[in-house]
Amino acid sequence: MNLRRALTLFAALLILKVTVTVVLGYRNYLPPNFNSDFLRGREGYFFGSYQWAFYAHIVSGPLALVAGTLLVSDSFRQRSPRWHRFLGRFQVANVLLFVAPSGLWMAWYAAAGPIAAVGFSLLALLTGLCAALGLRTAVQRRFLVHRRWMWRSYLLLCSAVVLRLLGGFATVVGVQADWFDPVASWASWSVPLAIFELSRLRNGWTARVANRAAAMRCAGAEKRPSNLSPIGEPNG
Repeated sequence: MNLRRALTLFAALLILKVTVTVVLGYRNYLPPNFNSDFLRGREGYFFGSYQWAFYAHIVSGPLALVAGTLLVSDSFRQRSPRWHRFLGRFQVANVLLFVAPSGLWMAWYAAAGPIAAVGFSLLALLTGLCAALGLRTAVQRRFLVHRRWMWRSYLLLCSAVVLRLLGGFATVVGVQADWFDPVASWASWSVPLAIFELSRLRNGWTARVANRAAAMRCAGAEKRPSNLSPIGEPNG
């Protein structure tokens, strides 16, 4: 197993581990325990529209993470193309109908304040947009572009995992500053997305340089006199 595959497997296992840990914490939500970390201070507005968005989000979110982890796997796509298509349709419907709308509604109640609220709102909108564009490009059979859009959507979904990792890091190192949560709410999705885009640009630049070098070698070979051998000596 090469380093890239090992890192990919480690990341997938980490995402699934955090997802399972989050789901195990749902015992604090049914019925709602307002002494738990996430629900503390939400008694005043929980029962109503927020309640429906909250429960829709905590059900659809983990499903989207698990499905997304399978869908971005090249081996799963190659071995089970029918399941890939079926799961892809489920993923897009889940994101557009449940994950993104419920996340957008919950964003405006962000405990970390208005800066975090704007960050979470933009996250929800971008997640839905990337999923919709992923579906559109799949229907158009532009599969390379389709994979890029679905990777973006998946990375945005993983912000829930990154946010919890950042929170755990802050607890370990003892960060208690008021600015940390708003910054983390933006960094949890903007940093992974930026890394993806920069990596894509770097790979594209490397490919263009390689293609240009190959084209120059071919042009040089075509200009070589036909009466010369490959080492430059006259034939015959």
